[in-house]
Amino acid sequence: MGLFNFVKEAGEKLWDSVTGEAHDQSKKLQEHITKLGLPGSDKVDVKVENDKATITGDAISQELKEKILVAAGNVAGITAVEDNVNVAEPAKEARFYTVKKGDTLSAVSKEVYGDASKYNKIFEANKPMLSHPDKIYPGQTLRIPD
Repeated sequence: MGLFNFVKEAGEKLWDSVTGEAHDQSKKLQEHITKLGLPGSDKVDVKVENDKATITGDAISQELKEKILVAAGNVAGITAVEDNVNVAEPAKEARFYTVKKGDTLSAVSKEVYGDASKYNKIFEANKPMLSHPDKIYPGQTLRIPD
C-alpha cells in the first residue's frame, strides 16, 4: 500500500483534460481497467480526484494488483495512484521502471537484470498493457518482476 507517482502527460488518453467530472473520470478509468481483461479486476474500485486515482479492493494477487496500479497510472492526466488494495496472499513486490526516451525493452532488461535477452520477462509481466515488445513510450511505467 502506498502512493505511486506517474508522468502526467504519458499514457492513454481517456478524457480530454483532467478538469472533467470526477465521477466520469472514475467510470472511464474503471472501464479501461476492465477492458484489459485482467482476471479479478472486477474486485477493485477506482476513484479519480483531480490527477490522482485511488484503487481499493480485496482478495486479489500481488501481480494483479501491480498490473492494475500500472494500468491506472499509465493514463494521461494521472500523476499518482494511491494503493488501498489488500492482496489475498502477500508476495514479493515487483520493481517499477519509468521508460526514458530511446529505451527499448532490451535496454531496460540490460539495465535491471544485466541481461538484454530477458526483455520478454518484462514484456510478459506487463501484458495486456503492452501489446508488442517494441511498443513502449517515454514516461510509461513498467512492472519489473524479480
